[in-house]
Amino acid sequence: MNPPLRESQLLPAVAIYAGALLIGLSLVSFPASSDILRMKHGFSDLAYGSIYLPQLLAAIIGAVGGGMAVGRYGLRVMYVVSIVCFALSQILLALSWLYAPNVALLLVMGATAFFGFGFGFGGGPLNGFLPLLFPHRTNTAIVALHMTAGAGLTLGPFAIAALAERGWWLAAPVSLAVFSLLVMLLTLGVRLPVTPRSERASEAWPLPARAAFFWVTAALALIYSVAEGTFSNWAVIYIHEEKHLSAGVAALALSSFWGALTLGRLIISLLVLWIRPIPLLIALPILIAVSFMAVSFLDTEVTALASFALAGLACSGFFPLLVGFSAARYPRYVSWIASMLTASMMIGVGIGSYAIGALRTSLTITTLYRYSIIYPILLLALFLIAGRPQRSSTQGVVTEATR
Repeated sequence: MNPPLRESQLLPAVAIYAGALLIGLSLVSFPASSDILRMKHGFSDLAYGSIYLPQLLAAIIGAVGGGMAVGRYGLRVMYVVSIVCFALSQILLALSWLYAPNVALLLVMGATAFFGFGFGFGGGPLNGFLPLLFPHRTNTAIVALHMTAGAGLTLGPFAIAALAERGWWLAAPVSLAVFSLLVMLLTLGVRLPVTPRSERASEAWPLPARAAFFWVTAALALIYSVAEGTFSNWAVIYIHEEKHLSAGVAALALSSFWGALTLGRLIISLLVLWIRPIPLLIALPILIAVSFMAVSFLDTEVTALASFALAGLACSGFFPLLVGFSAARYPRYVSWIASMLTASMMIGVGIGSYAIGALRTSLTITTLYRYSIIYPILLLALFLIAGRPQRSSTQGVVTEATR
């Protein structure tokens, strides 16, 4: 039986999960604002796609640097740095509204860069705190963390669209900047768990990096996130401009994607009590392939909401399961593995988002969605190449999930 939540765990848990909510809201603030930024500044498809490139590069730098910084600075310092980056990203996004298009584009790119660095640098600490804070229910705590981020991803598009309709879009990034500062003050005021020095993975080239298994999981994270970014970052523009549905429907479809993704993670957290992670990691890419075809054929409000909800459900549990699967083989390196898989994920999101912007001059997004079925096929192929995981690793994930 799991021990009850102690009072000493409550405020640290609030600080950690508030950070997850902040990540979700900040991440979705850019695609959710795509329509209004394009109308305000006249960004081209290529220009809009390019705003995710700084996010990609900064996330890689943040994640790689974070993997090496754990042993030197600890999780708490890294987490605070990431929160400051989220605040700066929203401040720059707000300032972009006040300037001419050329300057605004640079400010938005600076905003995504700060977010990317914070996401890469802070992803490891957020996941790394949980085994220390909840040693007897780590897997449940990690899934709950991703669900909290999913809640931010779900609520963000709806809230931003509602503010934009009233001419108050600027209140969205300003509110997120204020929320970032509040989370930072809370984090500074509580006692967060500290990784024992003997367990810190401070070496620049730790044990997982020497194994082909880890690099296969990193490739899986990258390819998966290309698919996720293709769904999410272009949803509003695709539905509103190419399918000629209202901006409200487009925002609601994006919320449906993230809402279904969050609900799917809850379902996955229950399924892993009875099903090993590998069958789920194989089944989800098949559902992603079906989702790409469904999204490409949408033509009404109902089909838009349903197809993007299906896509969110398909994407839901893949990344958390992948983190848990990879970390189960190297339990001492949870923070480093989470950081590196986060970097891989951000590379994929950037590649997927920029590629659509570059290719849209000659192909419609509808066609690109249909071609994107190659991503889940590659995921399945990698699993076949990797073969079955070690029995002990798989059992470790399942055992942890049932605690």
